[in-house]
This record gives sequence, C-alpha cells and structure tokens, in this order.
Amino acid sequence: MPVALLFVLAASIIGLAPAFSTSARAGSGSFSINDVSGIYVDLAEGFSYGQGGANPNHYVPDTFVGLITFTPATGTFHADGIVRAFGTNIAVVFDGNYTVDANGHGTMTWLSSGGNAKQRDFYIVNGGAELKWMNTDPPATAAFVTNSGTMTKQ
Repeated sequence: MPVALLFVLAASIIGLAPAFSTSARAGSGSFSINDVSGIYVDLAEGFSYGQGGANPNHYVPDTFVGLITFTPATGTFHADGIVRAFGTNIAVVFDGNYTVDANGHGTMTWLSSGGNAKQRDFYIVNGGAELKWMNTDPPATAAFVTNSGTMTKQ
C-alpha cells in the first residue's frame, strides 16, 4: 500500500511539472510575437447559442478543427477550418491580427463574416509548442457561449 501511494504521488508531481516550467509560468518576461509563428493545428470545443434549432435560448455543443498560420513579421494570422454545430459542418476562413505580451499572454482579433468583432485570448505553453486559448468576444458579439482549445505547432 505505501508503495502504491508513492507511485501516485510521483505521477502527480510529474504531471504538474509542465505547469511550473519557465515556458508556462506567467511573468517570465521572455515572450514576444516571434514566439508564435508558423502553422498550428487548432482543436476546440464548446457551446453555441441555439440559433440553428427550434429554441434559440438552448445551448448546443460545437467543435472546431483547423489550421492557423501566424506571421510575426506582420502580426497577422490566417485561419482555415471546420466548425461542427447542429449536426452540420461549416467551413470557416478568416484573417486577423495578434499580439503577444512579455508574460506569454496573447490576443487574436478579427471580424466575423457578419461584421462582429471577435477575440481569443491565449497563453504560450511548452516553449511555444502549444497555445491554450478561450474566446473572449466583446459583449453582444458572441455566437459562442464558451469555447476553448489548444493550438499545437506543426
């Protein structure tokens, strides 16, 4: 029994190690827009407002997969992906701008096809190999109740 508890404790410590690495720790002061460059696979899930169903107040699950290409020289990105909601696949393509703070926090902004301001906030983790993000759209512009995901560098 004590050996089993020791293994559990060791596994827990090993599992938490990335959370305390210098690349995941806020305030490290070592990040710039150049830490987010190239192509990332974006995988996300969340909930959308029920505008596609009989009850517009009912939230429905959605998923997203796509490729995001970041270009630090211009501070821009290009997204090409597929949203799955209401049992339907929807192709989405959009372009926008991004910034990165010294602590590894970044922001992506763009206009939706309907002209609404859109925003994602992210943090750089694992030395730039991943971006953990969530939607932070301005009030009254959100089509998603909540969405979050991980972008993995290719």
